[in-house]
Amino acid sequence: MYPQSHHEPHDQAPDFTTSEGLRALLTELNEHNAWASSPVAAELMVYATQKYTPIAKAWHRDPADAAYEAFLAMRTPTTLAADDPWAVITRAVALGIAAEVHADRNMTSQDKARRPSKRPAEEPMRAGHYEEFFYDVHPHAHSLVQHGGEDHSVDRVIRATCVFLVLTDWPARPVEQAVDYIAHRVTGLSSRSAAVEVVSKELHIAHRLGYTAETWAALVRLVVGTTTGKRKSGPYGLFARVLLGDDVTDLLRDEALVSASRRSAQPGTEGDGGAS
Repeated sequence: MYPQSHHEPHDQAPDFTTSEGLRALLTELNEHNAWASSPVAAELMVYATQKYTPIAKAWHRDPADAAYEAFLAMRTPTTLAADDPWAVITRAVALGIAAEVHADRNMTSQDKARRPSKRPAEEPMRAGHYEEFFYDVHPHAHSLVQHGGEDHSVDRVIRATCVFLVLTDWPARPVEQAVDYIAHRVTGLSSRSAAVEVVSKELHIAHRLGYTAETWAALVRLVVGTTTGKRKSGPYGLFARVLLGDDVTDLLRDEALVSASRRSAQPGTEGDGGAS
């Protein structure tokens, strides 16, 4: 039995905990580009997150990293053609997490990290130039990292944010590019309010990715948030929520957040873009 999400049960959906059930579901999701519209896709990702949490913890990574690797594997033809799709995904998650850890340590690409002969003999010195912005989103974020000992890398924040957005109706390719751009753009800005104001006006990027000005502004607000202060006092962006400990499963269980994201993703409509 797979975990229940906030969606109603789907009697006609294949049992994706089995190899053939997973193959049938992935065929439907991939052939019809239904990742964003199928409620079963969200249930599948919740299940995959829990299934691969032990692999993530073995490498001292967040479960969202494992979920992202599983998500990528589920979209490949190789997985569909395999005798056991779950075995292929499990292998992909294990290799992907290991490569990500080595890539992070050595500041190199995952492709090179997969091959020991391409790894540097010593780990390079880090400048930590991403920390200032992400720790600034919450007054206690830095102490949480120091005492909790968890890896709050930028990659983890980007990955969890992308998976959540794709599962709430945002087309995968443009939103992945948008989130990556926003994350790297805001690191040079002084605050979240400045980030929202500046990045929301960069319409040349929005137009290149196929977004209207309204949709782009809503996406920026959804991802970055709009206010700073105690958690109860205002909306937090997806970046901040993931940094503070939420994973994709937590975000999907927030019905108000899911609803806001879906509204923002619809062309011609104005979502409120707030993550509470």
